[in-house]
Amino acid sequence: MDGGAPRPLTVDALQASAAEEAFDLRRLLEANVPVAGGYLVDLPADTARLRSALEAARRDGSSIRFLPVFPSRAAADAFDAIDRATGDAEARLDALLEVLQSPAAQRGGPVRQLRIVGVDESPSGGAASVDRDRGDPDEVHVWSDAAPDAFWRVDRRSTRVSQPGEDLDVFSAEAVADLVDRVQLVLGVPVEITWCVQDRGRPMVLTVRELPLHPTFMLGRWSRLALVAADEGTVAPLAIDALDRGLGVEAPAVEPAVRRVYARPYRRRGGEPAKLGRPEPAPFALASAEVGRLLVDAAPILADALRFERGLDARMTRLDRDRLSRLAADALLDAVRQRHRLVAEALLLLDRCREITRRGLEALEAVVGALPDERYADLAAPRSPRTRRRIHDRLMKLRTRIETEHGDLVPPQKLSEATRKVWYATRADLADHRPLGIDVTPLPIGHDDETLLDALDRLPRFGHSARERARAEAAERVAQQARSRGRSRALLGRSLTLLLQRIARAKGGVGEGV
Repeated sequence: MDGGAPRPLTVDALQASAAEEAFDLRRLLEANVPVAGGYLVDLPADTARLRSALEAARRDGSSIRFLPVFPSRAAADAFDAIDRATGDAEARLDALLEVLQSPAAQRGGPVRQLRIVGVDESPSGGAASVDRDRGDPDEVHVWSDAAPDAFWRVDRRSTRVSQPGEDLDVFSAEAVADLVDRVQLVLGVPVEITWCVQDRGRPMVLTVRELPLHPTFMLGRWSRLALVAADEGTVAPLAIDALDRGLGVEAPAVEPAVRRVYARPYRRRGGEPAKLGRPEPAPFALASAEVGRLLVDAAPILADALRFERGLDARMTRLDRDRLSRLAADALLDAVRQRHRLVAEALLLLDRCREITRRGLEALEAVVGALPDERYADLAAPRSPRTRRRIHDRLMKLRTRIETEHGDLVPPQKLSEATRKVWYATRADLADHRPLGIDVTPLPIGHDDETLLDALDRLPRFGHSARERARAEAAERVAQQARSRGRSRALLGRSLTLLLQRIARAKGGVGEGV
């Protein structure tokens, strides 16, 4: 840092940082999400600079927080409570700087910046934008530092507390829930934040990191039927309106089966609880009858999914011909309704594919017995179409090239001339391709340099190749269990794994339509 004065936490101050959290904080500031004000000090720093930042923070609040800007989320996880030590601010700062110089702290890369934040003495704590235990997207968790295990549950649909916790009042819990909800919508992924109070009692974001969710098959009337994230498709206001409003008029019988609540993955209403996890297979006669019913019921669903996917390009071409800004009111409403119809059809097909996936796994258990939990997710994971797989491979190749040159992802201005050409060629080719996932921005991957950099940053480290390997290993595990129970069950098990592969491919294709 040049000069002795600390820099206030602004978009410009965070611009030069390559740290993951700095990138996310900058996006929140740009979207006007309340982020705790504070001061950035570049490290290593002399005593005068640190004292200047400390005095400036004391004018903002009565309590001081020291927040290293870690180069990666992995590094941050290792030092989750690094500024929680007791004692005066100067002593805590000295201890923190000593820890940051240790080999353990340097393992994920050196910390180049330190945030010094003055906060009110009011409660502070954390929040998760989804249920941390079950991945339920319709429930937000809020807690205080004084009672982290006694968290508040807030229903996202009503924005009201569904189960009170401790050490906060209802108003504060609901205000923090709204804050973490806004963070998730901006960043496009489930998140966990720490928060504090500044600006006359207003909750503000202190730190933010992505909250990893794992595929789960949950029991109960409101169970998620298949995967938590991977096959949801791009979520946009159009998708919300399509189901919350359009289906009530267009096809009233559909609405009880599928419902979208705000911008989150929908859930099926009603239905029998899942039977996954049964310890022993069913008698052969019952198992074969269950497989027969499944094959009959799956055939029309797969046919509808294939018909939808094959006709998608033509339907999109017709929709893209509309110049919406030039349409009269009646024509505009009709054009919007056509888009509603397309989105609603895709979401309904996804739900039907999820339901048949669950039934396929139940039938598989009836034939071979229970499998390890991770094998259920491996068999149910959607298989992306060829176009999507090529996009992933191309992005992975670009990310590997950048990381080989610079050790980390950097914007195109810092790339070599040859890599910069590859960057802009990739961006041009992906100008019309959008990402998939929960609450992702509907902007195309190649919309601008920032969206491409974000796509590279959020690219799964283990993509479709690893997913297909896991699927093949799960199918082999099924075959081994089935063979151990006789030739007839082996044939049924083989039929079911092939069916689940076809369903996975259907989910991937329909997901592109969302």
